[in-house]
Amino acid sequence: MKRPKERLHRVTVIGATPAGIAATNKLGELGIPLTLVDSDYDLDKKLSRDEWVLKSGVPLNHAHRPGLIRILRNPAIRCIFPAKVSSIKHNRQGFRVHLNIPQTFIDQDKCTLCGRCVEICPVLLPGGEKAIQINSQRSLPGRPVIDKRRRPLCQENCPLGVNAQGYIALVKAGRFAQALDLIRENNVLPGICGRICTHPCEAVCRRGELDEPVAIMDIKRFVTDHERSNPKDIPAGDGHKKSEKIVVIGSGPAGIAAAADLARFGYKVTVFEKEKQVGGLLRYGIGRHRLPRDIIDNDLEYIKKLGVQFITGHSVDLARDMDVLKKDFDAVIISIGTWSDLRLGVPGETLEGVEGCLSFLERFYGSEINALDEKVAVIGDGNAAFDLARTLLRLGAHVTILSWFPEALIPANAKEIRAAKEEGILIRDCTQTIAFLGQNGKLHRLRCMTTTPGEPDAQGIPWPVIIPDRPPVELEFDLAFVAIGQRGALQGKHNSFSFNVSARGLIEVDEYLRTNLPNVYAVGDSVSGPSSVVEAMAAGRKVARAVHRDMCNQEVVYPQPSRPKNKDFPEIPPDIPSQARTIMPERQPAVRKNSFLEISMGLSEQQVFLEASRCLQCGVCSECLQCVDACNAIHAITHEQLPEETIEQTGVLIIADPEIAPTVKGDDVIRVYGPKTAKPNVNAMFIRGYAAASQAMIMLGGTVQRPKGYGLSFSTPDPGLSPEIRLGIFVCKCNHTFGWLDEMSQYVEGLPSQADVVHAQVVNSACTPEGSSAIIRTIREKGLTRVVLASCVCCPLNFICSACTDQRSRLKNALFTGTGISRSMVQTCSYPCREKIYRTHRSFHESGKKIETPSGSY
Repeated sequence: MKRPKERLHRVTVIGATPAGIAATNKLGELGIPLTLVDSDYDLDKKLSRDEWVLKSGVPLNHAHRPGLIRILRNPAIRCIFPAKVSSIKHNRQGFRVHLNIPQTFIDQDKCTLCGRCVEICPVLLPGGEKAIQINSQRSLPGRPVIDKRRRPLCQENCPLGVNAQGYIALVKAGRFAQALDLIRENNVLPGICGRICTHPCEAVCRRGELDEPVAIMDIKRFVTDHERSNPKDIPAGDGHKKSEKIVVIGSGPAGIAAAADLARFGYKVTVFEKEKQVGGLLRYGIGRHRLPRDIIDNDLEYIKKLGVQFITGHSVDLARDMDVLKKDFDAVIISIGTWSDLRLGVPGETLEGVEGCLSFLERFYGSEINALDEKVAVIGDGNAAFDLARTLLRLGAHVTILSWFPEALIPANAKEIRAAKEEGILIRDCTQTIAFLGQNGKLHRLRCMTTTPGEPDAQGIPWPVIIPDRPPVELEFDLAFVAIGQRGALQGKHNSFSFNVSARGLIEVDEYLRTNLPNVYAVGDSVSGPSSVVEAMAAGRKVARAVHRDMCNQEVVYPQPSRPKNKDFPEIPPDIPSQARTIMPERQPAVRKNSFLEISMGLSEQQVFLEASRCLQCGVCSECLQCVDACNAIHAITHEQLPEETIEQTGVLIIADPEIAPTVKGDDVIRVYGPKTAKPNVNAMFIRGYAAASQAMIMLGGTVQRPKGYGLSFSTPDPGLSPEIRLGIFVCKCNHTFGWLDEMSQYVEGLPSQADVVHAQVVNSACTPEGSSAIIRTIREKGLTRVVLASCVCCPLNFICSACTDQRSRLKNALFTGTGISRSMVQTCSYPCREKIYRTHRSFHESGKKIETPSGSY
């Protein structure tokens, strides 16, 4: 024989069906502690189903609305929705119900359902839905829900974590300035990255499953170009809040990113650059035809506004100057890049006319070379080799690229290869240089061998091998440039420094990018070897966080919106039309090859709108945070909200909706649903709900009726009206929903000049906890005996009708429950308009003591 349960004095109802609502209302009226669980986030929407319409034709959500609102206001009832019931287990005290509560990202106690968040949300899904879902002003509880999915792949694959979906959504809505602000939160060089980024985001874009990836980089470029055409004042930083001084040696992308973040953290940051201008390899290693120098200057202007000081022409000897730097600065960040060219290591490489890629570009951008009418070879097959070849062409050279890969496998960007061929650059593939031949110490010919792809390595790269039985080929060239990559700038000098340097010439650091010297850090290509601009910037941001952690002994926590990890992207609609990617306009090859004018001309506004519309908005909510700004007066939106798990220990379990409850056996489970084949009958469902409440009361017999150690709340009798008239007027703007005018505020501010008016105030949102608390506090502090409340509340009586909303009942509950404020001293008018305030005020003044109104007695 089973031992009977010693049940807790608590009931849990699973399912807000008519039966579940009936049981909940009845048990709540009897004061039984109860939890109502449902998977829907809106009771009003759920109970509007056609199968639950009453015989009179009235929808159940309308007919039973007062009961639904009483459920929300009953302190004995805890409502949890939306929620998923993951498990139900029997125990000695009844049941253990495990609930998973998903994120809604809205604080329902603060939301006024003003709808401004929905209005400003830029996301528009293929079906026309917004990311913020709001059914109506009658939602119960009264708040929308933000639909978020897991992090979009474009953002996840970006080393900097730039919110591509967010700024694309803003661009589509025409909010270019806000889009640029969103980009700059994580990428302080958007103009540069809009031109030369390797755009790993596009490689994983889901639009590519349908036709072609979205042109994310081109859209980024557009918003930065738009700012240059429509300049706005960039606010200067807040100043140096911290006393520590930090120096960054080198102004490449890693150093710039580190300096920018440290300036944002409040440090005084100085950047030393050995060259005459700031930018490192961005300025001295990338062709002007791809990256105009005014673009670099424009991005750097933003960095300077953050408070970063750049000192150019300042060379630092890392072997001799380190002690001085450590004395003058609290932290040193070494970001010197990799300015040494890799060599082929073949005979004749020291001949005059053989030069490395970076060596030549440094001389060229230093204005040492203006023209080059020679027959030249560029040895290499990466983007740097093609960039160099196109630069040489513009100087007048006749250029041939020698690659040891077959053309189909050349690792350079396909766009670079196509552009080089269009400009007339020759590509000789499957060719490996094995010697440089010269006369009188000057290059004359290249000796080459034919190659073929070898066996793929662990990364799948088929590195070429020389075909042994093929004879060598000699090619005549005046100049040869080796562009096969860079090596550590400190190679061969690793014994010269007080910090550790590897045999490859790279600085050795720990996981936080610290060197072996206290407060000395290193970052970027000088640590990792050659990398992309965004990878170097990501490393720069990492070292900034490390420095801040060590300086202040605290972690840097960037405000990071939360996303559900297990909620997948919406499926791509099968009927969505295929749409080709917008092609970036370019100058014609015949024109561009003779000048350093930028090749890519940028998308037009019409083109960028078209391209932005191709984005599938995979994460639904784009986390652009425009809604947070719209809601900044009441702070109801909480993008940082995390999912919750909770366990309900309950004595009695009532299952009203079997679809949301896992299987549980037991004779003591109260089930209030009929068979699936039965036709829904609302009246029968209500009867089953009341019967379930009765059965629950029987099962709770003998349990403790109230928790020990807790008092019972009760309402004191209404104290009535004071003969003294001290009138206070409170006018709610409902978070600027109804087109509030400045003249209305001026009118309210002038009311205290009228007889008996002690206080007049405009409240942003009276139904929020802050708003209602402010009203109550003012009533007490000012000793008010009469109150006019202009808000959405229809009447101050303890009455709920079918016109009531969550916000109205919430405000009345906050004002009149346990506050000592008499209901008879409050007159309400349902809209905050000047005429009603004026009429109500005159009625008070003329009667002196008591006024009969439809809403109550004064």
